Amino acid sequence: MRCTFSLRLFAALSALTVACGAHAQSFKLQLPLESDPDVVLQEVVVDAKQTRITLLVKNSTNEAFEACAQPTGSPDAFTLKDLGSGTVLQQQSIGGLTLCNVKMDVVKPGRSKFLKITFPPLPAGATRLQLGEASCQPRPDSDMEFWCFKNIVLPAR
Repeated sequence: MRCTFSLRLFAALSALTVACGAHAQSFKLQLPLESDPDVVLQEVVVDAKQTRITLLVKNSTNEAFEACAQPTGSPDAFTLKDLGSGTVLQQQSIGGLTLCNVKMDVVKPGRSKFLKITFPPLPAGATRLQLGEASCQPRPDSDMEFWCFKNIVLPAR
C-alpha cells in the first residue's frame, strides 16, 4: 500500500510540475536596440514568480569594446515598465556581464555576451513594455551609454 501511495504522490507531483511549467510564456522577439543593432532583446519569459529578459550583446565591429552590468539597487539598474498601467518593476538580479562597480568586460570582435535580467512578475495583461537602464533617462553628466528599449510589444497572452 505504501508503494501505491508513493506512486500516486509521484504522479500527482509530476502532473503539478507539468501544469505549473505550462504557465510560463516565452516570447522570442529578436528586437534590436534602436541606437545599437548589436544589442538585441532576444527573449522575455513570463511566469507567476518572475519575468526574465535575455539580451544578446554582440560585437560585429573590427575593434573590441567594453561593457558592464549595472548592479541591482543602483539608480542605473534596469527597470521594466508596463506602458499600459505605468507599473515599474525593478531589476532583481542580473548576470552575464561583470558589474560596472567591479570592472568592465571586453567584448572582442566577432564575440557575444548574453545578459540575463530578472524582474518581479509582469502585471496581468501587460503587452507593451519599456526596458531600460537608468529608467530610460539619459544622463548628460555620464559617459556611459544606457540601453533603452522604448516600445516592446508582446503578443496577447
